Amino acid sequence: MPRNTRPTTAYPVTLRELEVHRVTEVTPGMRRVTLTGAQLDTFTNADGIAEPAFVSSGFDDDIRLLFTYPGESDPVLPVLVDGSVTFAAGRRPLARAYTVRRYDPQTRELDVEFVVHGDGVATTWARDASPGDRMHIAGPSVSQGLPEDHEYLLAVGDETALPAISRLLEELPADARGHVFVEIADSAHIQSVRELSGVSVTWLPREGAEPGATTLLLDAVSAVEWSDGRVFAWLAGEQATVRSLRRHLIRDRGIVKTDIDFTGYWKRGGAVRADS
Repeated sequence: MPRNTRPTTAYPVTLRELEVHRVTEVTPGMRRVTLTGAQLDTFTNADGIAEPAFVSSGFDDDIRLLFTYPGESDPVLPVLVDGSVTFAAGRRPLARAYTVRRYDPQTRELDVEFVVHGDGVATTWARDASPGDRMHIAGPSVSQGLPEDHEYLLAVGDETALPAISRLLEELPADARGHVFVEIADSAHIQSVRELSGVSVTWLPREGAEPGATTLLLDAVSAVEWSDGRVFAWLAGEQATVRSLRRHLIRDRGIVKTDIDFTGYWKRGGAVRADS
């Protein structure tokens, strides 16, 4: 997908072994796991190679969490050669991509938030996680900055996109203008986010409907009006919903493709990016 309106920085992929520092219940459907460890700083790996400190400069940066296969105690790990990922013969790593919700290099705290739904490998791990549990991570391999030369922002997603949307609101300039729409299970899942005078945040509860089965986001975006000026749209969530939103923005709103970032985090009936 085209991503030409945001400054991009690429990083060599580094494998790090961390541990759970604390676990926080954000809402009834969201659990935050804070990871920490000396390998978030510069360190020397097992092959004697110096590895850089962890960096996350983009609001939607993602990392790979490397889980153990059921019944095993150690994860299958990728092989890193000159900052690129390869795989040894046999099974591939059991990996899932998640957004970096927050990273504080002073305290070496890395927050990852999980939608607690279903019984996938990541959801199950997050439900059971406790301080001291190990977790290997890789990435981020790419960070993208805030969009340049845009007058208006549109951010749309379901609860799986909420970590990135929350971080985006925290990093926007004070004079930003735009609309944010977030689909959630019900009103108990509304989170406290940064308020900006020029950015409206609308919560859209499903109220019992299945995730990915409503048109709440598309209906809200179709009805909204925005001022003249160049619009940057960021879309994430269920794959079919994201596809419908992007189609509407291109065909009905006239937004050029390069001004839309879109990611299908998951697919109804099967995971795409994550298993939430």
